[in-house]
Amino acid sequence: MTSSFRIVLGFGLLLAAAVPALAAPDAREIAAGLAALGPRADPAPRGRAVRYLLDAMGRAGLTGVRAVPAGGGELVNVEGVVPGQTAEEIVLSAHYDSVPGSPGAGDDASGCGVAIATASELRRTPLRHTVRVVIFDGEEEGLRGSEAWLRERGPEASRRILADLNLEMLGWAGSAGPVIDVFPKRMGSQRVMPPGWLVHAVERSGDAVGWPYSVADNRHPFLAQLLLRAANVNFGADSSSFLRRGIPAVTLSDSSLSDLDPAYHRQTDVAARLDARRLESWTQGAAAAVRRLDVLAGRPLFEDQYLAIFGRIWLRRDLIWIGFLLWMLLVFRSRPGRWRGATAEERRRQMRTYLPGFLFRGLLVLAIFLAPVLAVLLWPAALLSLAPPKPLPLRILWAGLGWLPLAILLAGGIDGLAGEIICSSCGFQGGAAAAVLIPATLLAYGISVVVKRGPSLRGSEPREPVPQAPSADPAR
Repeated sequence: MTSSFRIVLGFGLLLAAAVPALAAPDAREIAAGLAALGPRADPAPRGRAVRYLLDAMGRAGLTGVRAVPAGGGELVNVEGVVPGQTAEEIVLSAHYDSVPGSPGAGDDASGCGVAIATASELRRTPLRHTVRVVIFDGEEEGLRGSEAWLRERGPEASRRILADLNLEMLGWAGSAGPVIDVFPKRMGSQRVMPPGWLVHAVERSGDAVGWPYSVADNRHPFLAQLLLRAANVNFGADSSSFLRRGIPAVTLSDSSLSDLDPAYHRQTDVAARLDARRLESWTQGAAAAVRRLDVLAGRPLFEDQYLAIFGRIWLRRDLIWIGFLLWMLLVFRSRPGRWRGATAEERRRQMRTYLPGFLFRGLLVLAIFLAPVLAVLLWPAALLSLAPPKPLPLRILWAGLGWLPLAILLAGGIDGLAGEIICSSCGFQGGAAAAVLIPATLLAYGISVVVKRGPSLRGSEPREPVPQAPSADPAR
């Protein structure tokens, strides 16, 4: 065999290996092709969508590609896998149906495209977990496709799922940024949210590829997290079906509570609105998230009491420790001093001014331990009470500033009710402890700040000398 022939043969083999990769469709191509089929609310267009997705998964190099009837044959889910070294799975999910009249390019042909393109990208490196791509039917009809898929797989197969990354409404130009949606869901009598370890893993994976996520909302993440703790929202996604069964799941999206795609459920939701570069960034971001999850040997502890602040996840224990240290500062700052040697009137006056602060500190520590997430609303009041001003107008201002976080949360809730984002008939969801302790603690704070403290009894202030009557002169 001549050297020139070897060179030609080697080049041919490289070209043959490159052709499948070049032929793999990207996220924009898949989303545009699916949206071109038109609205997918009726059986006929959904059937065409199934055939299109089966072909796209095959071209992307997935194995085990198949259509899976569900819900008694009324629905058809589409799935394929990227084989891993074990039977444990990471699920990438999206939905291909749309509401009547909408081409559904953003909702959710974009998620379908990113899920399949991500799977194609993941084929480049060995994986420990099997990655299963599932494109659900019936999401717009109440998550029927994902509910049926999980129900028919059974609990044993569901236990093999490490986590679900659901992809929804991606790539629309004008988004304020990628979001990890953490919609709460009922699991029996318990209200659960995506676990902190999963949110942390996705956040760190985004940082690694220059795709930084916000949690809950891409404009007001902290306020949105507290609102989701306190109320039910009128939004959901297929990730909720997983959460309801105790399977860790999040939805990754370009839409959020305050930044919803303006073409959502409209005729204007067409492929021309989708940004190809943004969808490619989503593909790289989703692949990075899967690879970060792939190193885990199993599910960490399911801890859903947390807040994402300053780029990190603060778990329940972290919030308790911070609140407790703040409470200790308050106790040290507000100790009453020595009572020995004080008159009865001084003791009564000091007690009247000391009791409101004592009540505030007592309620505060209860809130910190019993409702640690929503107790962050009390942290500003605790800090302000460390240095209360003396003039009455400033003390009134101090009291109002302590109430400000709760007032902002209530204003956000009212705005959510007006926009039909928050469920108006579901009531407060933050728990009985938070419902009682948060307002009671703030009320005690307001009283303790406005009521002026009496003079100190620590012995640091000299007493006025008591005048005495002149004594008689014995010489006289």
